[in-house]
Amino acid sequence: MKLRTETPADRPNIHKLTIRAFTNPDSVTTPGEAALLAELYACDGYLPEYSVVAEVNGHIVGHVIATRGWLDGDIPLLGLGPLSVDPASQKQGIGAALLAEIRLRATQNGERAIVLLGHIEYYTRFGYVPAIPSGIIPSDSSWGDYFMVLNLSTAPLPKGKFRYAEPFGV
Repeated sequence: MKLRTETPADRPNIHKLTIRAFTNPDSVTTPGEAALLAELYACDGYLPEYSVVAEVNGHIVGHVIATRGWLDGDIPLLGLGPLSVDPASQKQGIGAALLAEIRLRATQNGERAIVLLGHIEYYTRFGYVPAIPSGIIPSDSSWGDYFMVLNLSTAPLPKGKFRYAEPFGV
């Protein structure tokens, strides 16, 4: 498996991958994550170095993106998501590798923390903890423990209300 920064030429394949990864078999609608991804590429919070693909035999089988979010409007943090892995390639460590790559890049670039909204059982395996007890408040209180944070330093996390990049709408 090869991990690399996505290029604009990858985006049609990433779009198809995201649809496959998030499609509900009981629904005929395109998953919102696909539209969100297109908007993230065009927003002010897009950070190219945090849009990473996983390739196996030249085919994109995974993608993750982290965009600029803000704590209390002036403390920069990363907001992760969506994370997509082709259904045929799941449970092979691709998601874990993508999360590790984002963490490595963020740490090397001096980022303070990464927040995400996701499955507690999955993301806690990678060091994410519920954000609210840490003092990072989501813009939607109903997220509860599904709103998580990964502290990238030994310093205590700043406290405040987090806002994702504009396309998230929250």
